[in-house]
Amino acid sequence: MATQINTIMGRPKLIETEEERRLRLRSAYNRWIAKPGNKEKKYKSDKKYSAEAHKRWRQANKHKTRLKSANERAARLQRIPLWADKEAVKEFYLNCPAGYHVDHIIPLRGKIVSGLHIVENMQYLIAEVNISKSNKYVIPA
Repeated sequence: MATQINTIMGRPKLIETEEERRLRLRSAYNRWIAKPGNKEKKYKSDKKYSAEAHKRWRQANKHKTRLKSANERAARLQRIPLWADKEAVKEFYLNCPAGYHVDHIIPLRGKIVSGLHIVENMQYLIAEVNISKSNKYVIPA
């Protein structure tokens, strides 16, 4: 380690590099998280804090939230062909079972390929599966 000890006002002062500081803090965190019960406490507090922080951010940045929503609506409208059966799409959403999400098999805004907002490109997925799938196109086996 390249730590140096300097004397400041008669007391030794440890000077460490940024990398050494990160390693020291990471090892202290790992020791704390290894204690029984701490991992669960951290997860619960992080989840609660994250939700509250996200809500505060949305309220402070309403213009950005509105812009994102408008962009998503515009992207969806671009993915609806003129020949699409809009009533069938509405019915598909209305008939979605509890605990399921309506998923686009080929995402509307995928990195590789973009699908259409039509019934043939939709499926019902369990909420957790749909969230983990995110915006990916899973090629069927």
